Amino acid sequence: MKFIHSADWQLGARFAQFGAKSEALRQARLDTLKTALKTARDRQADAFIIAGDLFEDNQVDDSLATAVLELFKEFGSVPVFILPGNHDPYTGPDSIWSRRMFVDAPANLTIFREPKVIEHAGGYLVAAPLAQKVSTIDPSHRIDDLAKSLPSNAIKIGITHGAMAIPGKHQPNDFPIDLTAASRAGLDYLAVGHWHNWQIYDNGRLVMPGTPEPDNFDQTDSGFVACVEVKTHGIPPMVEKLSVATLRWEAVEFDFLDVEIAKLKFQERIGPLRERANKTVLRVTLKGSASPSLLETTRQWLDSELAGFFVAQIDDQLSVALSSAELQQLQQDHSLLAHVLGDLAQLEHLLVGSPPPMGHDSSASISLADAQQLATNGKIDLSAFNSSHFNLARQILFQKLREVEA
Repeated sequence: MKFIHSADWQLGARFAQFGAKSEALRQARLDTLKTALKTARDRQADAFIIAGDLFEDNQVDDSLATAVLELFKEFGSVPVFILPGNHDPYTGPDSIWSRRMFVDAPANLTIFREPKVIEHAGGYLVAAPLAQKVSTIDPSHRIDDLAKSLPSNAIKIGITHGAMAIPGKHQPNDFPIDLTAASRAGLDYLAVGHWHNWQIYDNGRLVMPGTPEPDNFDQTDSGFVACVEVKTHGIPPMVEKLSVATLRWEAVEFDFLDVEIAKLKFQERIGPLRERANKTVLRVTLKGSASPSLLETTRQWLDSELAGFFVAQIDDQLSVALSSAELQQLQQDHSLLAHVLGDLAQLEHLLVGSPPPMGHDSSASISLADAQQLATNGKIDLSAFNSSHFNLARQILFQKLREVEA
């Protein structure tokens, strides 16, 4: 038996943090699904397995579900087997799997709405779908029960969804799956989904392929499906890691400690990415501290360097810092703004523990009692503040100042 094993497509993910580009990111996931289905057809796979989380949730639009079904119809020669996961569990009438379009699904589509065994391509598919979003029970135990009734020498492929039960790396209510679940049940292969990076356990018999289309910058091993061939029961499966992703996600740091050196390092890092810039989601994290003028000129330089990338996101973790000369000039030209900045620095010192403000009249500064009274009046939780909130406030003030001066 030869098949493609995928999971965690999460079609319909919002990507709200990317604004106008969010729709293009959602479309990329559909493009990748088409790529994976074409791969299955070209390799004459006996099955295309989706081990949970085809959809982001059970509330996705009908238009998306229809687009997915059209893709499955387009590749009608490929048998598709879908297992509901924790994002799209089969919860009954309110589940996406109960919508008319899936009840009257294409002939090549099978949805596991309950634990079930299906004889297929000279072997058996043994599935344990999820019917809720959280549970402390290992779903693979249901596969153990189902597999007991099958011929001992038959090829058996399990399908389920959940976290690997690794101490300290999973939540107790995240469907923890034993690392030896495949061999425990006498399976030749256990297709699992849930985590978004490629992982293999149980002597190669338990695979979690990760998301086929990356959706976060911390995913260092995603963008794949597994092409699996099991020739006979008891022989280890042949597992091939196939890249299918439409986009790649890359993260780069820019440290303002030395801007010229940072520029050189930045260009060295993104140089190799330019060849596929229109297929790259890039995040640039700004670190260190900079004066408003240095920040403005550097941001302009970065904007020109980032032109052409599919998405270029700036993660600003900078601390805005005025030199003594800049502070003196600000106090001369904009004394009110200088005083407000001093109060912000004093608040940050009181609430976060940052160094006390320099060059500011401490006798006129806001006190902790004043801050607590203001917070009480405004129903604000002071404990929720961190330095990033104060940095953002300073940047907004300088931005408004530049707009006024312009």
